[in-house]
Order: sequence, then C-alpha cells, then structure tokens
Amino acid sequence: MASSILGRKVFPAAAAALTANVASSNGISSLLDGKFDGGWINSSRSSSLCEVMKSNASGKSNKTNENMFLLRESGISEKVLRKRMTSIGRFSMKSESEDNLSIPTFFLALSGSKNSNEDESGPSSVYSAVSNSRNKFTVSDFEHEWLDKDMSKRHPRFHSTVSQHDDRYFEEVHHIKPDDEDYPKIKAELDRHASETIHFSVYRDDLRNRLEHMLTSPIEVQDKLWEVKISNGPLGSSGAISKAKADAILQRMKDDKGLSRGNTKGDEVQRKKYGAERLWSDAAQKGVLMESVLLFRSHHALADGASIMAALSDLSDEAEEIREDIHKALKKWKRKGKHGSLFRRLLRRLVRYFKMCLWLSLGTLRAFIYQTYLQITTLRNPFDAVREHAEMKGILVTGRSVSWCDAAPLEEAKQICNAIGKANGANITINDLFVSCISAAVVRQLNEHQQRMASMAPQKHKTVARNINVVVPVHLRGGIVLPGESVGNRIGAFVTRVPGEMDTTHVGDEVIQCPTKRLLAVNKSLSTSKRSPAPLVSHYFAKFCSDYLPQSWTKTLFKRANANACVVVSNNKGLDKKMHISGMTVEAAHGFLPLPPGLPIGVVVQSYAGSMSLSVTAEKWAVPDGNMFLIWVMEEYERLRVAASVQN
Repeated sequence: MASSILGRKVFPAAAAALTANVASSNGISSLLDGKFDGGWINSSRSSSLCEVMKSNASGKSNKTNENMFLLRESGISEKVLRKRMTSIGRFSMKSESEDNLSIPTFFLALSGSKNSNEDESGPSSVYSAVSNSRNKFTVSDFEHEWLDKDMSKRHPRFHSTVSQHDDRYFEEVHHIKPDDEDYPKIKAELDRHASETIHFSVYRDDLRNRLEHMLTSPIEVQDKLWEVKISNGPLGSSGAISKAKADAILQRMKDDKGLSRGNTKGDEVQRKKYGAERLWSDAAQKGVLMESVLLFRSHHALADGASIMAALSDLSDEAEEIREDIHKALKKWKRKGKHGSLFRRLLRRLVRYFKMCLWLSLGTLRAFIYQTYLQITTLRNPFDAVREHAEMKGILVTGRSVSWCDAAPLEEAKQICNAIGKANGANITINDLFVSCISAAVVRQLNEHQQRMASMAPQKHKTVARNINVVVPVHLRGGIVLPGESVGNRIGAFVTRVPGEMDTTHVGDEVIQCPTKRLLAVNKSLSTSKRSPAPLVSHYFAKFCSDYLPQSWTKTLFKRANANACVVVSNNKGLDKKMHISGMTVEAAHGFLPLPPGLPIGVVVQSYAGSMSLSVTAEKWAVPDGNMFLIWVMEEYERLRVAASVQN
C-alpha cells in the first residue's frame, strides 16, 4: 500500500473521493453512511421527522450546573436536536445480544513529557489539581486537547446519545445564545466520558481484566456512547507498553542525556520495584519515568472501530499534517483523471462506469453464490463440539480471553511476503501472511480441545476440519475519515475459506504442517474474495435488515451470515510514524474486536510506526489462554520467516 500520512494507501482516499463524486451524481454510493441519511432532520422532510424541542428543565438543569467546560450565561438556552442514526449503527444495536455486545475497545499508551507551552492560567477542572507533572497525562489534559482541537465541531456525534423516545435517532444538546453565531453550540460534557482511575499494578493481568470487563459490560447509550479511563504509573508497569519497548525507551533517554550504559541495569530494577510495590505518585517523586494509559471503548452505534481510531488522530499534534497529506493525496488522484482531451476523459469515464456496473452485477451474483456454497458446506462450526462438550460436563467457562503482543517489524513481514511470493509467483500481502498464521493457531487450538475431549470420552467426529471459514471486515473508505467528514459506520465484510488441517511433515520429534503451502492457499482464497463486491453487498444487506426486518430476524440472519466461521480477522493499517498528544509520544496502540454472535475468536492485526501488533478477543471456553494462542500465531510466523530465508 502506498502510504499517506495515515499510513494507508492513496487508493482508499481516492476511492473515498470517487464514492463522494458518485453520491453527488445520485449514483449507488449516495447511500453510503453520512451522505443519504446522515443530515440534520429539517422541514424538507415530513413534519413527524422534524424534531427540535426545548429541553426539559427538570432533566437538564443539573447537567448544566455540572458542565465545567461551557459557562452559563444569561440568555443561553438549551435545545435538543435529533439526527437520524445510520442504518449500520442501528443494525449494531439490533443484532447484539446480552453475551455479544457491540462495543469496540482499544487503548493508547503514552510516554515522555508534555508540551511546555501549556496554559498555566489556572485549573480548568477539578482534575487539574493532580496535573502537576509534565510526564503524566490526566483528564484535564484530555479535556484541554479535546476543546483545543475543536473535536465537538469536527465530530459532533461524540457528544450524541441515543434518543430515549426513538432509537432511530441521536440527540445532541446545543447551547443557543441569541445574536452570537460564534458561541459554542455543542454542550461538551466531557466529565461524563473521561475519568481517572488507579493504575494497573500487576503486569498485564490488571489491564487484561479491565479490558475483559469493558468488552462485556453494557454502555447506557441513552446517557453516553463512549468513555475513556486514564491512568498513570511507572513506565512498563501495566504491560500496555511492553518490557522490550520500555527498556528501549529508557536506553534512548540515557543516550540522549549522555548517561553511561553501565547504569542501565540499576534503572530497570528501579522501574520494576516501583511498579510493583509503590503508588505511582511515590514513583513520580523519585523521578521514575512514567506512562499514561488511555483506555477507550465506544458503542458501534457511534461508529466503527477503524473510524473511531482515525478520528482520534485529530487529537494528535500531527492532526494538521495528517489532514494536509490527505488533501494532497486526493488532489493527486483527481489530477490523474484530467490528462488528455475532453473526448478521451469522457471515454475513460464511460469505460470506468461500464466496468463498475459489470463488476457490481456479476460480482454480486458470484458473492451470493459463494456465500450460499459456504453456508451449505459448513453446517456446523468446529467450535460447537467444544462448547457442547463443556456444557455436558458442566465445565463451560464464560467471559473473554484477551491478550496482545508486538508481533514483528513491518519491514521484516514485507520481506517474508516478497520472498515467498516471488518464489511461488504470488502477490502475497501482510494480511495474507497473518491470516495464514492465525488460521494455523486456530487449528492448533482445535487440536488441543480434541485431545482433551478424547481423554475424557471417545469422540464420534473429528473437531478439526480440512477447511475453516474466516470473516474479514473491510472499511469501505480504507480506514480513514476525510477532512470535514465526521465518524460513521462505513464497514462491510466477507467470508472466505482457508485451509484447516493439512498434510504434516516431521521435524525431529515434532509434527508440523507446511506453512508455505498454507500461506499460498490463503493468498489464493483472499485474493478472490477481496476483488469481489462482497463487502459492499454485506453493507447494504445490513442496512436492509436494520431498516425493514424485526430485531429477532436481524439477530438470526447476522449469526448465520458468518457461515459458521471460526475467527474474524481485522487488519488496520496505522501511521507510519509515531503520533504525539500534547507532546507525549503514543508508544503503543492496540484494538480489541467485539465478538459477533456465533464467532468465538476475533483477532486484530495492526501496523503502527513500523511495527506489527496482534490482539485477540475470544470466548474463554474456546480459547482458555489468549497468551498461548498468540504464541501459536508467532510460532507459525517464525516458520514462515525461516521458509522465506531459505527461499531467498
């Protein structure tokens, strides 16, 4: 992928511009979220849809008093404006279940020092009392950045709630001041969304437990659609920043300060000591390097996870640079279509529209046929036997298994893809590489279950099949939010078949499956599915279910649409360089998928600042140990790395 400032291709940005142009011509893309039904309800629609009402004084007066960010002035009134929710947002509410909530979760880990030119005129909130150190990011810092970057105007949906009277609508509280157009209108009650919490004391375990809780606890969407919990502690103490990264940061700071390498060990011991035995405030007084963890979660009704993370880049110090590079990418794409005479440009446009119509018609037919084939030939999820056995034995464990890790340098992963692809005449991508590794880990997990169940009672059928199905989400805008555009739900997905159990070879006492053969099969399967309009078809099918079908039907169809897939794999391409928020460096970012009904495992593959990372969310009865699952993924990756070096 040719990189833009967001670390994504120029092509997705160009595709986004194309869909916007088609939308302005009333083409098929006019139905994309944020264009057709995302506008404010106004008098051009039926009177029943025009909902602009004065807020109830008894229900809003306390909220106004609690608002620390907009001063109450005489003559200011409040109004609640209703905005129609996107169909995909409502689909997420209709299709979720009590055990499968649609709540994407992720965390950012920061280190370093804040900018020195901060406003020192006085505290802006009650949290400012603890904001006395430049190496801690607090709630007041978050509030300052949010208001300074004008997030309420750029992305007003962050300050929306689902209407209590009609769940087809969002509601936004606006301050109205007569004769003052510059007065801020969105009522930015950030105290409802941002809070400070105790830092994680047990390495990785505390953070893992918090993530599991946030993934499985409902959000009262009538009160808020998102929240962030901020904590501060010694560098590397939580596991949000790995020990390897923490040690690298320490070494880099020593080199910058000209300290000798002989003191490295003592400083590492000091960091671990304070992280395990003392409060973060004591550690800060001793001069120990600090980390700040921002733990986010939001309901899918607000936006898809990729859009949320892209929108939060507007909080970064590089926000203007990001938007400028997106503009440049769009201009560059538009200039390509202006070469040649008017006749040649018109001819190219006609050919392009003809190809698009052909692709949509034939591709949609093929996508439906392939989906039907997967449904018919995969009558049972391989993990169903695991669940039924656990229920029968009374050992079913509920909840989520969560884990994350830094996987590999991005350049190394590209070299593996290039080496194996060149040797076998295939165009292998990073996504192919890690889907192959993840599918091998799924097979390993199923084999573990099969051996355990066989030791308890003879099994009639094998748990591991020759093939397994995988769901791959696709962001229709390439994972970016265009300048001037707000967050939304612009996501589709496709299901494809990849190898399960394969022929094995013996390496010493170990029996392993051929990793290169698996990778080539995955590449062939994914390449065919990615070229089809299946993600677009699934997007509009979800809109149809949301708008016209009862909730019970929507849940059933959503569960069956995955064709009994074992795992969902999401690939997010992030920035090529590190972001900064208020001067502090974003050292790590990990996202966690909410599990759709019927899918026991979800994995996020993400690149950021030249490094690949993995995170897994799974049912505990399916994946008892998330750490071991990621170890199996990395073992397959290592086998492919060795195979690539041999073929090179």
